[in-house]
Amino acid sequence: MKLYLFGVTLSIGLLGIAGWIFPLYLLELFLGWFGPVLTGFITMHFVIEATKKDPYSVTKMLAKGFVLKMVYYGLYIIIFFKLYSFKPIPFLCSFSGFFLGLHALEAVIIQDLSKPGRFPNPLQKN
Repeated sequence: MKLYLFGVTLSIGLLGIAGWIFPLYLLELFLGWFGPVLTGFITMHFVIEATKKDPYSVTKMLAKGFVLKMVYYGLYIIIFFKLYSFKPIPFLCSFSGFFLGLHALEAVIIQDLSKPGRFPNPLQKN
């Protein structure tokens, strides 16, 4: 979770720089940042809880999480496009950039949690 917190801190810095460069689009930039960060925190929480059980729990949680993320992101984008009147291009640029960056970070963290030796091999005899 420390690595993810570092990534979120870095993304806050990037959001601040983008907001400083494009102050007219601060709301769009923030909303594009908020969705991926919130989802990332929830995902990391459940991944860490699943790693405490066994590797099969992690796989099951990732599969369920993938479906839930598809629904969440679809609703997130539709809601903002239907309910709020703002510039869509800055929102989409911010959302896309933070989505890709934070999901790449999640993949690195999950790979680190799945290193060999992290879980006992049930097929290996002692």
